[in-house]
Amino acid sequence: MELSEIVRISEKGELVIPQHIMDSVGIVEKMHVIIRADVNNREIKIIPFTTSEGNLVEFKITLADMPGALAKCAAFLSEYGLNLVASESRTIQHGEIAHWYVIADISNCKENIRDLCKKLKSKGLATEAVCSSIH
Repeated sequence: MELSEIVRISEKGELVIPQHIMDSVGIVEKMHVIIRADVNNREIKIIPFTTSEGNLVEFKITLADMPGALAKCAAFLSEYGLNLVASESRTIQHGEIAHWYVIADISNCKENIRDLCKKLKSKGLATEAVCSSIH
């Protein structure tokens, strides 16, 4: 089933999603959503992502491009109560450097996030780790 409705974008660029559409796809107030824009087709999709209770942080982690490196980082983050909700990794230099982009819910985190980034580096799991909040 497909629903559609014409709405107006505010002067601030805000969009109000009609309640019946929110209800039908499970979107609730303060929930995180993904907005995907298909520039070629001039289409925008809004996709429910996590519950409104989530406290999301985005990490960019630089690590060695070797078997098991990403798994070790993931295990380390899970030890501190991070719930990994999305990630993407890519090799930057084969056999040398990789980047891992992670979105994590830190609601149950047992450590300050900035300190956790420092620990990733000090334990040799990452050469660089940067985090930023998602509002």
